[in-house]
Amino acid sequence: MFSKINEKTLYIFAISNVITIPMVWALYPESNQRTLEEMDLLFAANTPWVWDAEKSFAKLKEEHPEIAHAAHKGQMARDVETGKVGEGSTTASSVVKEDRDEGSHHE
Repeated sequence: MFSKINEKTLYIFAISNVITIPMVWALYPESNQRTLEEMDLLFAANTPWVWDAEKSFAKLKEEHPEIAHAAHKGQMARDVETGKVGEGSTTASSVVKEDRDEGSHHE
């Protein structure tokens, strides 16, 4: 198929890339500098649109500030879904802190 259209194959791929740009802009929220707990809040929106996800994220972050603050401090937060503290909600920074503590005891 591509051998018959020769260099026009480039146009097919260029058009598909141009179509992809607005889809990425509208469907993929910015995740830079957000913790995993904040990402859970970000993707809790009922719609796939970025602007709705950001509004929902801001609302949930105000309703549950302990989730975002605990993650930044390296503490364990209460899991909103299960209501448990610690189990299933360990942050990456607390895991790294535990690994460092274990390493210092073995020396």
